Amino acid sequence: LLQRGLILGIQGLGAFHLACDAANEQAVLRLRERKRRDQQPFALMVANLAEARRFAELSPPLEAALVSPARPIVLAQERAGVLPRAVNGPSRRTGILLPYTALHHALLAQFSGPLVMTSGNPSGGPAIIDRSEATEKLGGIVDAFLFHERPIARRVEDSVVAECHVGTRVVRRARGFAPLPIRLPAAAPEPVLAVGGHLKNSACLVVEDLAYLTPHLGDLELEESERAWRRDLESFERLLGVRAQVIAHDLHPDYASTRFALARPARRRIGVQHHVAHVLSAIAELRLTEPVLGVVFDGSGFGLDGTSWGAEFLVVDGARCTRVNSFRALPLPGGERAVREVWRVALAALREAFGNARALELAQRLPAFEQVSAASLATVLRMLETGVGTVPARGIGRWYDAVGALVLGLSRASFEAHVAIALEEAAEPLEGVTGYPATLPSALAEAEPLGSAHEVDLRPMLVALVEDLLGGAPRARVAARFQRTLVDVTAEVAGRVLGATGVSRVVLSGGSFQNRALERALSERLGARTVAMAREVPVNDGGLALGQAWAAVLALKAERERRQE
Repeated sequence: LLQRGLILGIQGLGAFHLACDAANEQAVLRLRERKRRDQQPFALMVANLAEARRFAELSPPLEAALVSPARPIVLAQERAGVLPRAVNGPSRRTGILLPYTALHHALLAQFSGPLVMTSGNPSGGPAIIDRSEATEKLGGIVDAFLFHERPIARRVEDSVVAECHVGTRVVRRARGFAPLPIRLPAAAPEPVLAVGGHLKNSACLVVEDLAYLTPHLGDLELEESERAWRRDLESFERLLGVRAQVIAHDLHPDYASTRFALARPARRRIGVQHHVAHVLSAIAELRLTEPVLGVVFDGSGFGLDGTSWGAEFLVVDGARCTRVNSFRALPLPGGERAVREVWRVALAALREAFGNARALELAQRLPAFEQVSAASLATVLRMLETGVGTVPARGIGRWYDAVGALVLGLSRASFEAHVAIALEEAAEPLEGVTGYPATLPSALAEAEPLGSAHEVDLRPMLVALVEDLLGGAPRARVAARFQRTLVDVTAEVAGRVLGATGVSRVVLSGGSFQNRALERALSERLGARTVAMAREVPVNDGGLALGQAWAAVLALKAERERRQE
């Protein structure tokens, strides 16, 4: 069936996969159409390491991860021209893995070619583990099923590993890694349940000094995903024989995980700000005991000042956190809609840098707006002018969206981080590239609310960047200069904070640091002995629960110490 170009639903170890011949472009396109997954890259399963080398450029650390007992998906640079473009979509990286069950080995031995092996779920829903549910929900996607006689007891998806400047880093922690515990710097006085975030969710259960993270449980956007998440969470507690009475959660009131935490009976609930949790996650994994400067770059997180945070400089000392600097916010017209329709945030950036009239003139000359009607441009400019329907957002991810739209001519994102990934891959190496101008903060917000004096202002960068584009500068050079600007201003601000506070360690966290060029250049600039990053737990939202859990442990310890005084 595979050789004939048909699509199979394959019962795996912890979920069903959808599989087809990766070398058959029509089969891959049919799978994309049926699963409604237009461009997001597919994972590729091959028989052995020699086959993997045919399709991806594998460094020694990636090869070691690929053949390890964990058998994760590894993200590697693709070998151009050996696979249909439909497999990786717009990305130039291949997610590749080796067989990890007897059924996989038998199948690959007989098929003798690469297979697309992607999560067996309707797009956006939870991975399916039950045969009858698979037949019902996947029957319209696949042409046939390959079952085995071992029921799947627990939902566990494939782990994902990527290269970093010191080897490899876990991007999605699931099969092969979870629930191996993380040993904390100190023991919890009682069990703690941390419920994580809204996307890339994993939860964490702390028993004494061991933090057990669930496997990756996915996004909680859909009601069926939330129901599956609740079942998986309760199953995980039963697995460990613990029912925690202390629950840690994100501060965002609309997260499904937050609603669960507030509704479930508990002795105590502890809300933890999103970006503080990112820093504490690395502190907990690395067992750091000294104060650190946390630099957290991501898309967005619930802030405490009426803005969405995502470009934060946080001095963290135990349970104490001071937000000393940030980036100037960009308005998001339409809120979450602007995350998908990235021309909106690109237009907002143009208006911030050039004003209304000039922004409209530039939009009529730049490819990102070619498919946008004049009426839509006028409507969004009115939204920006009045502030109606807009959300101020500081996230570096939103700057990647805005600049990526302008540089690459993209008006819409097909999947999360699509534009950021495309901009990273389009850029030439950062070595030797000069950044654009930017306005640095003039002070640290140590004892006062954060204001304009404490912000990095990227408007001068955008003016110079647009001039480059209109002048015909190569897209690869403009993309690199943007990223070099981020490295330069971040290193400068971090250096000032370290000098003013006496802190000597910088923790980098947040989903934007999955960008290898940004991570590597900033680590080199600040120095390997200065920079710390999580490796066993994702720097993206998949690591939030560990940070929330550590915040709760610190709060419980402080509570116990106060009672003893």
